[in-house]
Amino acid sequence: MAKIRKLKNAIAGISVMYVLLGVVLTAKPETSTVTVCQIFGAIGLILGAIRIAVFFRGTPSDNLFQFDLVQGIAYALVGAFMLISPRKVVSLLHMVLGIGIVIDSLLRLQLAANLKRLRHEQWWVYLTFTLMTAVLGTLLICYPFEGSVVLTRYVGISLVVNGAVNLWGIVYITRVFRNWSGV
Repeated sequence: MAKIRKLKNAIAGISVMYVLLGVVLTAKPETSTVTVCQIFGAIGLILGAIRIAVFFRGTPSDNLFQFDLVQGIAYALVGAFMLISPRKVVSLLHMVLGIGIVIDSLLRLQLAANLKRLRHEQWWVYLTFTLMTAVLGTLLICYPFEGSVVLTRYVGISLVVNGAVNLWGIVYITRVFRNWSGV
């Protein structure tokens, strides 16, 4: 139960960062995308360090089916690249964010399927929000807007929606789990 609580808190923290960053990008689209890239780079380095630390703190049996070390190295490498070459990353920013949002949506699709299998009455609400964020992510990948101000605002709105849906999902899944397990 403690691991679930830690995971829930980590997801909530990242989601709040998404919302805050999205609000800033929407309100001040002229904010340098290089700065945004560097922020994501720093977040990647921090997440990488945390995953690597989790690997080394765990016992071999804890780590048997976990990929904390590989995930940590990958996060750290991507974060370092974003800090070292932000201009290269900025040229692909819409695609990187879109892919991240689509992957996040696919993971939440699994939660929606699990809710349906548990015969929860309103599983479709979670599925609807999941599909909405998947569409936003797909649009970021396939149809980059002309003009950095419009793109920056769109990225900001996408981050706010994605973060808000994640936060709502945490509350919703927690409530469903409590009702289902009788806690």
